[in-house]
Amino acid sequence: MRSYLYKVYPAALLAAALLLTLTGCGRGLPQAREMDDMALMRTMGVDAGEQSGQLTVTVSSSRRARGIQGEEEPPLILSAARPSISGACLAMQGLSDSYVFYGHVDQLLLGEALARQGVLETLEHFSQDKELGLGTQAWLIRGETAGAAIQAGKETGVDNRLSSLQADGEMGAAGLSRTVGEVLTDLLEDGSAYLPALELSQNDQGDTALLEYGYGVLRSGGLVGWLTGEKARGLELAEGRPGADLLEFEEATVRVDTAVFTCTPLIGGGTLQGLELDLRLTAQAVEEHQEGVDREALREKIQARERARLLMALEQLQQWNADCLGLARAAGAAQPERWELICQQWQERFPELELQVRCTVSLTSAGR
Repeated sequence: MRSYLYKVYPAALLAAALLLTLTGCGRGLPQAREMDDMALMRTMGVDAGEQSGQLTVTVSSSRRARGIQGEEEPPLILSAARPSISGACLAMQGLSDSYVFYGHVDQLLLGEALARQGVLETLEHFSQDKELGLGTQAWLIRGETAGAAIQAGKETGVDNRLSSLQADGEMGAAGLSRTVGEVLTDLLEDGSAYLPALELSQNDQGDTALLEYGYGVLRSGGLVGWLTGEKARGLELAEGRPGADLLEFEEATVRVDTAVFTCTPLIGGGTLQGLELDLRLTAQAVEEHQEGVDREALREKIQARERARLLMALEQLQQWNADCLGLARAAGAAQPERWELICQQWQERFPELELQVRCTVSLTSAGR
């Protein structure tokens, strides 16, 4: 498990924290303010600006309670374009009749255009700003701007949807979620990282929703491509976190419960030649469609399907030369005495390495 920082505001200290002199995205408060005179922002979107050298920052609060009756109002959405995130945040103070507080931002959306230019500076800002933090969840918006994704929340906002996706991912009911700290660490250590992706989708009634779109892969801070469908499932297997997915076969429906993935380097003549990859799964036949299912034949089908998924994901990463899974570190941990050799040759050799993938499955039936 990688370590990363979470920012926590205990309830008892929240009111006091809001009244302290602040730095970073917001300036210090000139005087004490009531809670209902503040807009607590939950979501921030960062996009490439229309003009060169500028960023467009969009922020959104949750639904807000106003007045004695505490009636809810739609989320407050603000946007500004400046050369920096700090400058945009400061500019938005003048766009609201409430004090805009950024210390509650826990969701970061990154537009595709910005991602292709590079997001390292944006992520580093979250590591340095005293109001923001490394525990913020990060998402890529495919084919659209982060601002458009936030605006799509309309009356209800997008923070609840993002929080639900995060919680579902932790329970294995959705794709993997990632924090700013995790992504930034991977970029600095491995030169590559992946981020969960979302896309805007409109239904027949004209309502717009944020739907999962696999993962975006970053190399040197910039987006190089998307892993979707079977490739996205392969990435999840390599991370040891099989997602909310059922394997449908003629004789049974199967759920993969756990995954353990290991990587061992293959070295010959002082040269890194390949990787021996071992994927061990536990799976359960949650529904059998036939009497007397041949369990060994079913197990072999599962192994073939999951092996193919893993291989598709890894081969795509090889094409991009993007080790967003930290395979180099895993290989070095397997053979520490050869760590220096692996590091020296990895960037050049990774796209050409022979991948020897083995998948084994322990299969049970529901109720057993």
